[in-house]
Amino acid sequence: MTGARKIALLAPLMLIALAGLARAQGLEIPVDQPICRLYGILQVLGTIAGVLIAAYAGFVLASSNDIAERNSSKQLLGGVIIGLIIIWIAPLLVKSLVGATDVCGW
Repeated sequence: MTGARKIALLAPLMLIALAGLARAQGLEIPVDQPICRLYGILQVLGTIAGVLIAAYAGFVLASSNDIAERNSSKQLLGGVIIGLIIIWIAPLLVKSLVGATDVCGW
């Protein structure tokens, strides 16, 4: 089985597993705060997309012999890590800047 075919088979399974994990975490977002609902959806979708892109970049990094392609994979992986950190740190940053005790249940 080729690498591309393995990724094509594993990507939907990873997506389902991550969606189940996000649902199991029980994001209890208040109903009266629609921006919190939107942020919760974007956080879950961004995390799923980030993990899939990181898996792709790791696959290319591990299987490529071309230096330019490996460097672009490293840059992509670094960008994904920075993006995921921003997505998950944003509520804490907002909470500290605003001085609130609770932001969207976080």
